[in-house]
Amino acid sequence: MKQTLLILIFFFLFSCTSSFDKTAWKIAEQSVTNSEELIRFLEHYKGQEDEEKYKAACFLIQNMPNKYSLSGNERKRIYDIDIVKSDSLILSLEYSFQLKAESPYLKDYTFEQFCEYVLPYRVANEPLQYYWKWDCIKRFGNGDNSDDIVKAAQKINAQVKIELAPDFYKDSLKSYTELLQTGYGKCDDRSALVVMALRSAGIPAAFEMIPYWGSSNNGHSFISMILPNDSVVTFQNDDENGVNALPIRKIPKIYRKVYTITFKQPHSYYPVMEYPDLFANGDILDVTGVHQIGTLHVTVNSEKGKSVYLAVFSPGGWTPIAFSVDGNFQSAGTGTRKGVQDSEEALDLGNGILYLPSDFTNGEITPISKPIIVSKDGVHHLSFDTLHKETVTLIRKYPLNKRIVGFARTMVGGLFEGANRSDFSDAENIYEIVKVPESRMQTVNTLSCKKFRYVRYRKPKGVFSIAEFSLYDSAGMPLQFQPIACEAILADSMMNTIFDNVPLTYYQVNGGFDLWIGADLGKQTAIPIIGFAPRNDDNSVVSTDSYELFYWNDKWISLGKKIPIRDNIVFENVPKGALLWLRDLTKGREERPFTYENGRQIWW
Repeated sequence: MKQTLLILIFFFLFSCTSSFDKTAWKIAEQSVTNSEELIRFLEHYKGQEDEEKYKAACFLIQNMPNKYSLSGNERKRIYDIDIVKSDSLILSLEYSFQLKAESPYLKDYTFEQFCEYVLPYRVANEPLQYYWKWDCIKRFGNGDNSDDIVKAAQKINAQVKIELAPDFYKDSLKSYTELLQTGYGKCDDRSALVVMALRSAGIPAAFEMIPYWGSSNNGHSFISMILPNDSVVTFQNDDENGVNALPIRKIPKIYRKVYTITFKQPHSYYPVMEYPDLFANGDILDVTGVHQIGTLHVTVNSEKGKSVYLAVFSPGGWTPIAFSVDGNFQSAGTGTRKGVQDSEEALDLGNGILYLPSDFTNGEITPISKPIIVSKDGVHHLSFDTLHKETVTLIRKYPLNKRIVGFARTMVGGLFEGANRSDFSDAENIYEIVKVPESRMQTVNTLSCKKFRYVRYRKPKGVFSIAEFSLYDSAGMPLQFQPIACEAILADSMMNTIFDNVPLTYYQVNGGFDLWIGADLGKQTAIPIIGFAPRNDDNSVVSTDSYELFYWNDKWISLGKKIPIRDNIVFENVPKGALLWLRDLTKGREERPFTYENGRQIWW
C-alpha cells in the first residue's frame, strides 16, 4: 500500500526542527480538518506550571499523524488526527498523570517509559475510544495493590476473559465496548484489552506481535509488561500461575506496536519509497532480541540504498517480516527457543526458518535470490537440481502438529466390540487400538468372522475422543446403521458429529468410565472392516480431493494436478532438492512448503 503523501508530510515536519513543541504545533496548525481541537488541546497545557504535562501533550500530537482505526467492511482508515476531540484527550492525559502521581508501580520508570507505555489513549489500531482508561480498573482491578508489580499484572491478566475463535481471524480489531459486550474475539483483541487493563492500573505494558509464524500459517499477538530496565514479562493467556509462555512455534520476528513514530532507519528513506503495510506507518519497534528466541545476523546482497526484505511463506503469497536498507538483518529468527526442543511443535519439521530475500515493487514481493534457511547452524541457500528428477509420494499438505498426535493418542486402549444383545451383555472384542492410530480416517480388519447386529467403540476409562465411526462390508462398501450410544452421550446432540463424514468435527469428553458410541445394523451382519478417525486436522491426502504440486524457481511452477487413488499421491519428474508446495484444490487453507528428503516430506 502506498503511504507516500502521509510519509512526505511526516518527513517535512520532523526534519524542520528537533524541538518537540514546534513539531506538535506545526502538526496542529496545519491540520485541514481538525486544527481547532488540536490547538485547543495544546493551549490547555502550554500555560500550566506542570511542564511534564505540556511535554506529554506535545508527545501525543507530534506522534499522532499515523494513528488510525479501520472502519466497516471496506476497512477504511479513519485517522485520529482528523477526529480527536480536545476534551477527550485532556481527560485521558489527566487520568494518566493521576496514575503517575499515585501508582506505586510508576516511581521507578522514566518519563519516556511513562509516555510510551501508560500515557497513550490507544493501544493499536482498535476503534477509537477513551473511557477504557478509567473503566478498565473498575472491571479488572488493580492487582489488589500488590507490592509486587509482576504479581499484580498476573492478577489483572487473569481477569480478562475473552473467548478466542478463528472465525474472527480476518476481522479488524474490535472496540473496547464491543469486546466487553460480546466476550469474543481473537488474540489481537485480547492483547489490546489486557494492555488497556494494565495501563489503566498504572502498569506499563505493550502490544507485541508476531507478523507471521515461521512454521505454520497466520501470526500471533501477546502482551509484554515492561519492567523499569526494559526487560519484559509476557502474557498470552489468562493463566495466573506465571506459566504464560508463547506457543511452541517457530518465530521469525517480534515487533512492538509503539506510539512514537520511529524515524530511525529505515524510516528516513520513506519519502522516496513505498513499503508493505507492516512497515509503512513507522509505528513498530523490533523487539525480537528482547524475547527468548534463537536469532542470527543475516546478510543479503542488495543494491545500495534500496530496501530489501526477508519474507516467509504464506498460502496467499510470501509475507515480508523483516526490513533492511543495506542487506543486513539483525536478529532473524532461527526457529529455536530457549528451553524448547526443536521437535516439540510438529513431526518432520526442518531445522531452521525458510526466508525469501525480496524486493517490494508496485505492491508486490519480488525475489532477489534463492530462498534461504536460517538455523542455529548458519544460513543455507536452498537450491535444486533441474537435471535430476525423482518420484515423490506425498501424504500431507501441512505438518502434523504434535497436539494433533496427542488427540490420536487418546484412542489407545479403545475397544471395538460386537454383540447381538442391545445391552452388549454378550459383547465380544473384535478390534483393540493398541498403538497410536494415524491422524486421519483409517480402516482396520476385525478379528471375528461372526455376525453381529450391534457394534460399538468403547473407551473403558480416560478421555473419550473420536471424530468418525463407520462400518464396511468385505468389498469396502459402507454398511447402513442407526447410531447408538451410552446414555450419557446419547443425550448430547454433538454425538452426531461422529457419524457426519466430516473429519474435522469430533466428539470429546475429558474423563469418564465405559463411555461408548456405536451402530445398530438392524440384523446380524458380518463386520469385516471398521473405519474410524481420531480428532484430527484433515490435512492428510484424501481420495475425495484434487491436488496440484508446485516447485519454486523464482515463482511457483506447476508440476501437474492429480486426484489420489488412496491415502497418498504420487508425482513423477520432480526436480531433486526443490522447494515444493502441495495445494488442495478442493478444500482447506492450511498448506506449507516442504522439501523431499529420503522419502519424507520435511516441512518449512
